[in-house]
Amino acid sequence: MPDQPTTKLARLRVLQDAFTAQLPDRLMAIRRIWLAAQACPEDDAPRKELYRLIHSLAGAAGTFGYQRLGERARQLEDSLLQRAPASYSDTDNVETLNSTWAQLETLAAQGPDNTNDEAPAARQPSASPTHDKTLVYLLEDDSLQAQEIVAQLEHFGYAVESFPAADTIIQAQERRPADALLMDVELPEASLEGPRIAPILQALGAHTVPLIFISARNDWQARLAAVRAGGRAYFTKPLDFAALVEQLDHLVGRKIQEPFRVLIVDDTVLLAEHYAAVLQGAGMETEMVINPQRLLDVISDFGPDIILMDLHMPQCSGVEAAQVIRQHPAYRSLPIVYLSTESALHHQLNALSMGGDDFLQKPISDTHLVSAVSIRAERFRGLNTLLTCDSLTGLLNHINLKLTLEREMVMAQRRGELLTFCMLDIDHFKSINDRYGHPMGDRVIKSLARLLKQRLRKSDIAGRYGGEEFALILPDTPPEAALVVLDGLRESFAQIPYSYHTAEFGATFSAGIASIPPHTDMESLINAADGALYTAKHSGRNRVVVKNTGAETTVETKPLLP
Repeated sequence: MPDQPTTKLARLRVLQDAFTAQLPDRLMAIRRIWLAAQACPEDDAPRKELYRLIHSLAGAAGTFGYQRLGERARQLEDSLLQRAPASYSDTDNVETLNSTWAQLETLAAQGPDNTNDEAPAARQPSASPTHDKTLVYLLEDDSLQAQEIVAQLEHFGYAVESFPAADTIIQAQERRPADALLMDVELPEASLEGPRIAPILQALGAHTVPLIFISARNDWQARLAAVRAGGRAYFTKPLDFAALVEQLDHLVGRKIQEPFRVLIVDDTVLLAEHYAAVLQGAGMETEMVINPQRLLDVISDFGPDIILMDLHMPQCSGVEAAQVIRQHPAYRSLPIVYLSTESALHHQLNALSMGGDDFLQKPISDTHLVSAVSIRAERFRGLNTLLTCDSLTGLLNHINLKLTLEREMVMAQRRGELLTFCMLDIDHFKSINDRYGHPMGDRVIKSLARLLKQRLRKSDIAGRYGGEEFALILPDTPPEAALVVLDGLRESFAQIPYSYHTAEFGATFSAGIASIPPHTDMESLINAADGALYTAKHSGRNRVVVKNTGAETTVETKPLLP
C-alpha cells in the first residue's frame, strides 16, 4: 500500500489526479442531461440540473489546473443563462451546443494546463512561540531582589533565568537568545552598566528582543541612557509587578492567536478537499460539509471564523443555506463568503442581500484563496472581540459568557461529558478601590484576568461576570480537578504584590464550583456555583468551595490582605 502524501503539494497533486480521473464521467453526465433537456424543453428540472453541472465544472476546472476548460465552461454557463427554454430544441442552437461539448471533451483530454508546483504564500495568524514558555533573562546583582522578580514572573507563565553579572548573561545569550531582557541600570561593575552592555546582548540574537530596564534611580540621565540603549520600558523600584507583567505581555506578544477555522460548504467533494488542503497548508483548521443539512450541527461543534459556501448545490442553494444560518441569533455576524462562477453583479447583490457577506470568483488561485480567507477571518475576529469581550480584561463579557455556557452545556450533554462552572470574586474589592483608587482596582482586575488567560487550557473559557466577579467554563473537567486548578490560581493570585506610592498590598479571591451532572440546566448550574461562592465569602474568604447536590468541599489558606 503506497504511503499517504505527507506534504501539501503531494496532496494537491493527488486531488488533481482524482479530478482528471473523474472528468470523463462528469462530461458524460453533462451530455446525458443535455440530451434530456433537448428532448423535453418545457421541463425545468433537466435545464436547472444542466446549468448546475456546467457551473460546477466551470468552478472546479481552473482550480485543478484546467484553466482553458474552465473558461470554456464558464462561457457555456453564461450562454445557457441567456437561452429561452424553446431554444433547447432549436436546430442551430443544438449544433452550436454540440460543438461546445466537443470542445470541452478536447480540452479535457489535453490534460491540465499546469500542475500545482508551488505552494501559496501563507498569511498566517500570529505565530506561537517556538518553546512552551517565553524566556526572560534577568540581570540583577541583588540576589533577594532577583529571587522576587523570578518568582513573580513565573506566576504569570514566564520562564526566567537570573544572572548576577554581565559576563554570565552574555554567555547565556550566546548559547540561546532570550525572548526578552530585563536588567538593572546600576551594576557593581560601573554606573549605568546595564545600558552599556545592552547593545552587546542585542547583537548576539538573531533579532532585536524587547529590553526593559529596572532601577532604584529615577533621574533623567538614567532614563536617557536606557532609551539610548534601546530600552522599551523603564520601571523604578520597588517594582509594580502587575504593571511589569502587563508591559512584558505587550512587548513579547504573549497573546497567541489560534489558527483560523474555516468551514467549507461545497457538494463537489474534490473541490472542497482542495480548498481544505490549501488552507491547512497555510496553518488554518478546516471542516467540510457536503450535505447542507449537517450545517447547523457542524457550526455548533466546529465554531468557524468564516464559512466558504458554494452558491449552487443540489440539496439547497447557498443563498437558502445562508438564510437558515441567519435565523439563529448567535450566527448573524458569522461571515459567509460565496464561492461561485457567478459574475453578474445583480445576481451577486441579490445573494448578498439574503445572508451573504462577500463573493469570491471561481476559479480562485491558491494564493488568492489564502489571502482572501485570512483577511476576512481576521477582520471578523477583531469585530467579534469588540462585540463579545469585556474592554478592560479582554475576557468574554456577561452576555456572551452565558451564551457560550449554554452552547458548551449542550455539547457536553450530547457527548456525555462533564462540564464544570466556576464563579470567582475578588475579596474586599471595595476596600481596594476606596484605599488605593479605582485605577489600582482596575489593575488588580486585569492581573487576575491575565493570570486566568495564562494558566487555563485552550479549551477553557474565562469571562468577566460583572465588576470584580469572574466565571470559568471548564469542559470535560470533573469538579475535583477544577478544585485543584482553582486553588492553584488562588494561591498564585494571592502572592502578586501591588505598589501604591510607598505602600504594598495583595489581593485574594474566593470561588465557587458546580458541575453537570448533577445539574442539568444552565440556571441551576449558575445558581449552584453562585451558592458555593456565597459560602466561600461568608466562611472567611480566600477559599474555594465545591457545591453539588448539597455536598460541599472547602479549601482555604490564610488571607494575605493587610
